[in-house]
Parts: sequence; C-alpha cells; structure tokens
Amino acid sequence: MSQKVYIVTDLGPGDGGKGGVVHKVATMKHAHTIVKVGGAQGSHGVCTAKGERFAFSQWGCATFEGVRTHLSNRIVISPDGLLNEADSLRYEHGVHDPFGMLTVDETALCATPYHGIASRIREMARGDNPRGTIGTGVGEASRMAERCPELTIRARDLARPNLRDLLAAVRKQVQFDLAPILQGGFLPEDAAAVQAESRLLNDDEFLAYVVRRFGEVAERATIVDHEFLGRSILSQDGVVVVESSHGILTDHYQGFHPHTSAIRTLPRFTRAMLDEAGYGGEVVSLGVTRAYGVRHGAGPMPTADPSMAERLLPGSHKIENRYQGKVRVGSMDMVLLRYSIAVAGGREAFDGLAVTWFDQVQTNGAWHVCHRYQEFGDLPVRFGEDETQLAHQQALGQQLQGCTPEISTYDVLKSAGRDQLYELCAGVLQESLGVRVRMVAFGPKPQDKSCK
Repeated sequence: MSQKVYIVTDLGPGDGGKGGVVHKVATMKHAHTIVKVGGAQGSHGVCTAKGERFAFSQWGCATFEGVRTHLSNRIVISPDGLLNEADSLRYEHGVHDPFGMLTVDETALCATPYHGIASRIREMARGDNPRGTIGTGVGEASRMAERCPELTIRARDLARPNLRDLLAAVRKQVQFDLAPILQGGFLPEDAAAVQAESRLLNDDEFLAYVVRRFGEVAERATIVDHEFLGRSILSQDGVVVVESSHGILTDHYQGFHPHTSAIRTLPRFTRAMLDEAGYGGEVVSLGVTRAYGVRHGAGPMPTADPSMAERLLPGSHKIENRYQGKVRVGSMDMVLLRYSIAVAGGREAFDGLAVTWFDQVQTNGAWHVCHRYQEFGDLPVRFGEDETQLAHQQALGQQLQGCTPEISTYDVLKSAGRDQLYELCAGVLQESLGVRVRMVAFGPKPQDKSCK
C-alpha cells in the first residue's frame, strides 16, 4: 500500500495562490480526497485545463475533477455558505450532486450569520484603523466557542430539535456584545450598513430563515464521526491533499497582531491532526507564495508599492471591499518569507516551494525582490501562546511599518523559455530561503505549472 499526504500552506497573509497549487497537485497525483482546514471564508481560485473558473470556499479545489472533499474538525464551516456554494456548483458549473462529494466531521465548528454580523459591525466600528476581516464570522465563532462553550454549534448540532433555541441564544449573546459598540460612533459612509446589520440582528424572520438553512444542511450533508478521517480517508491507498485557508502571516500567535486570524495556520497543526488520526504514511509539505508581494487588507507590508498595482495585479481595485480593505502589491519579500519558514519550524518543515504568478513577472520584464531591509536582515522569532506573545507580535508589526526595503531587480526576458525562467526563480529563492522550488506557475491552468 502506498499512502501520501500533501500539505499546502500559504507562506504569506493568505493570497499566495493556493487554489491553483492544490488543483495541480491533486490532479497530477490523482488524489482521492482533499481535506480542508482553516476557515470557510477562503476564496481559492481555480482555472481548469478547459478554462472553467471557480472560487472554492468549502469544497476542495479539485472538485471539478471528481475529487472528494472532507471538512475536518480543523475548519470552521459556514452552513449557509455551504448551500450557496452547492447551488453555484450545481446550477452554474454542472456538478450534479455537490453534497454527494462531501463529508463533514461532526465536531467541526459552525459560524452563523450572527457571527458574521458581529464581525462586520466590529470592523466598521474601527473606522479609519482597520484590523481587516472577510466578515463571515469565522473568527467570531472561534472566539465565542472559547468564551461561551455552551453556545458552540458543531456540525452534529445542525440536526438537533432545539436548534432554534441554540441559534437564538447565540443571537442574544451577539446582541449583548454589540450593544455598547452600536452606541459608539461610525464613519458616515458606514451608517447605512450598520443600520442594515442591526435590523438583521433583531429580525425574528431572519432567525427563522437561519434555522431553516441550517436544518437543510443537516438533511443534505453527510456528517460523519470524528474518527472517519483516519478510518475511511487516511487509511486508503493513494494521495490526500490538505488544503488550508489563510496564511502563516495571519497565524493568531505568529502573525502581526492585531492583523491576524483567530485560528492557527502553521502546518504543524495539520501534522498534529494527521498524528491524532493515526496516519503513518508519507507527508510532503509545500509552501506557497506569489512571485511578488501581495496583501489583501490591513497589516504590515514593507514592500508595498502603489505604483506597481496595475503592473502586478491589473484591475486589483475591482476586488477590494469594505471589510478586507485594499489590495496592495509590491516586490517579493524574502525577509517575510524567511520569517514564515522560521516560525513554521525552519527549512526542514518544508519539502518544497510552489511559486505562483511568475507569468506576470515575465510580462513586466523585470522581477523585483527584497532580500533585506535597510534596518535589518531578518525578523526575530519568538514563540508563545499568551498575551505577552501578542504584545511582542504587535510591536514587531509596528516595527515593520517603518522599514525600508532594499530592492534587487532581475531582468526577465519576455522571450525566455519556461526552463530558463524556472531556473532563475528556483535559484534566487533557494539561495535566499534554503528550500527547493518544486513548482512555478506561468499561468492559471494546470498545464501552465511546471514541476520538478
């Protein structure tokens, strides 16, 4: 029997191009299952060999190729989002029975629309000092589960006869938490949105709608016991791909507080999940990064350069939103990449790197890379899981805000072949990071990705 698990982890703040990498690995290695970890708010873009495009959130990025998806206990799911995504897959992309390709761990935490309302109102209350959020409530649900465990809704609870009472209790807690915030000030441009969110929060008909939607998921989804991952998925012959949301730079304790997620994003947590499930096969860990710096939302990004926006991410303004904030791009930042690798466990924690969007670099004819800042070369690494660690990470983030990157520019011939470009990319990254480059993407389709 041959068993192998590929763990795909974003080395940045979460916009590295994981979707295309997961799709390529899963199809190339004929994976039988994609296991999801992280949060349901991920939007992982895929372009198939035939040119079909979709942004996956809770189904795996190889769904169009017939690969099954398992939502593990390490992903915060959105029941309402599941129904929306299933409808898109079926009616817009011809996937006849999306739920037939999906299993859900009964212990997976559920984010409710009330958690989403809380997330969006809190972000608007920050005014001109955003933290950044996608606004679906994944972080709110995680924090409430720790603070008020009696209000936790797991996948197995979706079929409970008292589901309405549980959802009403969650709503009541959110109403209580938001009461002092709603009495504060908001930006004038947010006033209408705040009022709309408040009305929804207090609307009993909306509560009834949420109850119906959650109950529909209980009827349509295959909710399995926690041991299913080890017993029925990891025990199979073949390949599994673990698809994570977020990125290492948004890890709750290793990212730059407060511009982080409530969840943990380091690959060691996925390895712990595999160990708990009794998996003893081979594990291949891949780190993903774009060939240039990108960050969607608030947080430190020393190489951000507004003048590069249209060259690196044409039309990026079209995908900005109130809650995540602006899309920023700039030179590839080796300092932050070295930091991500270090907090993930060092070079030995990764078997290879996948570099995406190198075609955009080739189109521009030049590759801009930051190897160090004028102030220092590498960030100090500190580990911890307490308030002192958060304070340290916040101070580190503030220090980053004032750093000046030193940029090196590599000429990239538009006429160069893939092998030549691959060697350039691999050589620069391996020298700076000490990890072998195993994949370089020269376009969105799987055939555009070269692997070595």
